[in-house]
Amino acid sequence: MWNKIVAIGLLMICAVSLSAQRLKPKGYLGITYTEASDSLMRSLRGLETRGIVVKSISPNSTAEQLGILPNDVIVAINNIDSLYVYDFVALTNQLRENDPISVTYIRDRRKARAVGKVTAYPKEIAKAGEIIYDEVQYGRGYLRSIIQKPRGEGKFPAVFYMQGYDCKSIDFATDSSNNVKKLIEGWVRAGYAVFRIEKPGVGESEGTRGCNMLSYSEELKVYENGFRNLKKLRYIDSTKVFLFGHGLGGVAAPLVAAQAAYKPRGIITYGTVVKPWFEYMIDVFREQPTLFKESQQSIDVNTRMMTPLLFDWLINSKSANELLQNPDFEAILTSKENPLNYQRGTFLGKSAKFFSELNDQSVASAWAKAGVQVLAIHGEMDLQAINSNAAQNIAAIVNEVKPNKGIFKILKATDQYFVKIPSMGEYQKLLKSGKFLSSYAPQHFNPEIVEMTVNWMKFN
Repeated sequence: MWNKIVAIGLLMICAVSLSAQRLKPKGYLGITYTEASDSLMRSLRGLETRGIVVKSISPNSTAEQLGILPNDVIVAINNIDSLYVYDFVALTNQLRENDPISVTYIRDRRKARAVGKVTAYPKEIAKAGEIIYDEVQYGRGYLRSIIQKPRGEGKFPAVFYMQGYDCKSIDFATDSSNNVKKLIEGWVRAGYAVFRIEKPGVGESEGTRGCNMLSYSEELKVYENGFRNLKKLRYIDSTKVFLFGHGLGGVAAPLVAAQAAYKPRGIITYGTVVKPWFEYMIDVFREQPTLFKESQQSIDVNTRMMTPLLFDWLINSKSANELLQNPDFEAILTSKENPLNYQRGTFLGKSAKFFSELNDQSVASAWAKAGVQVLAIHGEMDLQAINSNAAQNIAAIVNEVKPNKGIFKILKATDQYFVKIPSMGEYQKLLKSGKFLSSYAPQHFNPEIVEMTVNWMKFN
């Protein structure tokens, strides 16, 4: 899920180590925002077709330095005007500290322009241990890695947190209430160092293609490079490194382990898939709606309508342009419902090739070849995973090859993002309210995920 709320106050100070020098500090525009509606843009009577409405301004941010105010409509940054959210996100991801910046905005129906220099993005705060900002080489560029570890010297056991499919930053400097951050803090308090790595084109990473245009094999190399880098860190016990695959990170985990010269100590997965992506996407249209008690007749109609498009996309590996040549597919992809979140050649925020290559991966074989202890967890309220079949199948595959090495567990009343949910009915109400991510989720982290994973790692 996308979370556009990026301004959260920083309440604590910790020691932050910058051991890498190639990557420049990221810039910080420092606003929360929404995309301007068509009616608002028409009422402003400007030449611009798209804009960004400022909701709030963060202290010590570039926006504050430039005098931007809430309700201003930003219509251009540097030489890019008519800002779609897609363009805006790409532009702000490219900002670096001390870069010159020009922002054109409309206030009270009058256009104005402010110029200045970009301020630095805040550094993440550690409530447990310390944070080290480092980097990992990737092709001709570098990716930002972030390590949170217990304070002091020594060789620490480690967890490699492997992100899901999306292209969001996992630097939580302005999102200290994020539940992944709370999970990481829990591991550090238990004595583990935690390694994570930004995807290409995300955060402070430089010299790479954008995350949303990568193929799956290109993204898989991020995790392969990260795992090799992690095991070489001087403060890591390389014999006690665990992989934690969250969502689609749980597909990458066995693929990395199966090919690694030196295996991880074990793998934990949460809310992942094991079947081919085509079959999973059929389940998204056939099985997932039943969780919301949708009409069986409607479900059948929608699944039959989507299946040929999914087949040509994922099995026949057709590009977005090729798919759009089919009038039926074009009608689906350009519809108001936009069930695959199609935008500018991307599906669900990723390239068409990403998912067709993902579909080609033999994940079940990778689990068989990984040869390590595995804990497969299913969140009882995980709408994305749909049901517990994947986690149970992972444990079964591992046990076929290495008896008693695969364990399946259910985390009661918990969703994909470690949020404790009282019931499925209440969950649906929260989602419809639009306040689930912004207010409910940060207040209802389920710490049982920390206890469950730490107890398993201590005995493996």
